[in-house]
Amino acid sequence: MNTINLEYTIAGADHGETILFVHGAGASILQFEKQHDFFSDQYRVVSLSLRGHGDSPNPAPNTTEQYALDVFAGDILRLIENLHLERIHYVGNSAGGVIGYLVVRKIPEKFLSLTTFGTTGQMKFPKFLAPVFRGIDAFMLRFFKNWYLRLMVSHTATNEASKDVFYQMFEKAIPAIPHFRYNLVNYDFTGFIAQSRVPYTLIKCEFDSGINGMLKSTLKAIDANPSAKVIELKGVGHVANLDDPKAFNNCLMDILINLIDRS
Repeated sequence: MNTINLEYTIAGADHGETILFVHGAGASILQFEKQHDFFSDQYRVVSLSLRGHGDSPNPAPNTTEQYALDVFAGDILRLIENLHLERIHYVGNSAGGVIGYLVVRKIPEKFLSLTTFGTTGQMKFPKFLAPVFRGIDAFMLRFFKNWYLRLMVSHTATNEASKDVFYQMFEKAIPAIPHFRYNLVNYDFTGFIAQSRVPYTLIKCEFDSGINGMLKSTLKAIDANPSAKVIELKGVGHVANLDDPKAFNNCLMDILINLIDRS
């Protein structure tokens, strides 16, 4: 797999702890601009664009194998090493949360916490559907791009401002989306969730019906781990941090502040 130099941004001085924000399929660092503003007074804040997203380059060749979950994780691990990040709070949305399971499992000693939202720890679509979904995505994005992007946006964001941001991000990630989504059809990190000693919080977003309907095994794994918990966030959907930035920021700050009570 070829190495990608990821687009990233850093805000805040070295306050001793870092928050690392990672977006999901089709998004970019633009998703977390308001979190940089809010958290940079107390934390070093880092966000990145995954390969093929934002201004991070597409791999060459641009094939499905280049968008495997462990390849994304490898990119992030290299960035953590290059930036000499320590004492990290990983915050991932959707597929960014799934990648977080891999990253934290690989180097748990560098992480103070893991928080995901819009993420399920297990996806159970039959594997034979992966190339079908990839083919549909590729066809629709080639011949019906505007309509298909609007459809994707409508299932992602709940307000017009969020939808505009996501349309821009999705449009830039068109070469990556079919390959990335292929690799999200079937996975299982419930074993990691049940056993991880890194404190884990799942933010369950009220209107994220697609993900919430797939959380049964994830919630069971969380129940088995005293270092894991669920927080329900009202009034938001799949991309809570854009749907209601104030509510999301306050929720995440509470999680970080209360970590000491879970240690």
